[in-house]
Amino acid sequence: QANIFSFVACLKQRPNSTKTRPNSARVRSTKQKMTKIVLACLVAVASADYDFANEPPKVHWTRHDKYDSARVKSRAGKGVGSKPTIMSMDVTYTVDGDEYEGYVAYPTAPDPKRPDGFPGMVISHAWYGLAEGEKMRAEEAAKHGYVAFALDMYGKGKRATDRAGAMQLIGELNANGPEVVKMRAEAGLDQLRAGGVVSEMAVVDESLIYSTGYCAGAIWATEMARSDWGVKGVSVFHANYANLTAFTTKMADVWMQYHHASYDRVGDEGLLELETYLEGADVKVWETVKYGGTYHGFSDPTNSIFDDRAAAQSHASMFAFFKASMPKRACEDSTTWRCPG
Repeated sequence: QANIFSFVACLKQRPNSTKTRPNSARVRSTKQKMTKIVLACLVAVASADYDFANEPPKVHWTRHDKYDSARVKSRAGKGVGSKPTIMSMDVTYTVDGDEYEGYVAYPTAPDPKRPDGFPGMVISHAWYGLAEGEKMRAEEAAKHGYVAFALDMYGKGKRATDRAGAMQLIGELNANGPEVVKMRAEAGLDQLRAGGVVSEMAVVDESLIYSTGYCAGAIWATEMARSDWGVKGVSVFHANYANLTAFTTKMADVWMQYHHASYDRVGDEGLLELETYLEGADVKVWETVKYGGTYHGFSDPTNSIFDDRAAAQSHASMFAFFKASMPKRACEDSTTWRCPG
């Protein structure tokens, strides 16, 4: 009944006619406008009952799909064509005696402007497990000059192909307790440090390690700041804002960035609560960015509600945010993003 009243109220809009046009033209124009209003009202009423707690279904997509992969990568930031050649591969590592399989991507040639090594980026996957979307993001980061590692929270070979499988995997993970979850997340971060599997392939400047994650992965990415594990900055996408009460001044110096869908499951109230806790933890540099008309999972190209524009813009913003946190070289000032040449 409430929906009927909402629909009637919506229909109270009336298209404006133009007296200078012929009568038949006004009639056709009015019908067309009324049709658009009716359709818009139907969509608006239907959206009010949308269950935002349900994850949208996955779609077939791989990093090798020529059209989608090229489109996403080319719009992810400036100068992609001039980015370095990269190497990428699956890598196996051990946590508490069990095997896990992550994914590493890194520039193949050293950067003479970075004698201490490349900045590092650890990527935490969504609840389906490490998949094509996170691997593509690792390659994208490598093209921006990062040594990127996409961690594995479930274990080698443990990946979901549907919602039920994802619920089972994340349920099994959480059933181990928060200390095990934190141990696996920190183990992923440690692969970028001396002694980790990535350190055998590329040199990482351990003072410039960043954390990012998607959906459930945003919780683990944020934990790296909350637990004071030495990350320089965090940027997460359509996050679940868990453990906000654990925000303390230990994370005050970590740059924090959150990308929020306008129809995300936590809602605007959750976003405002997050901002309150960021301020309460005295985080010196933080920002939240809300993308209008988008839904939970908008940045994932394997997701049925993937939004190309918002995904590209949010990741370009992430790279700019991380770049701004890095110490400036002698030839840079507050208005210059990079040195000549």
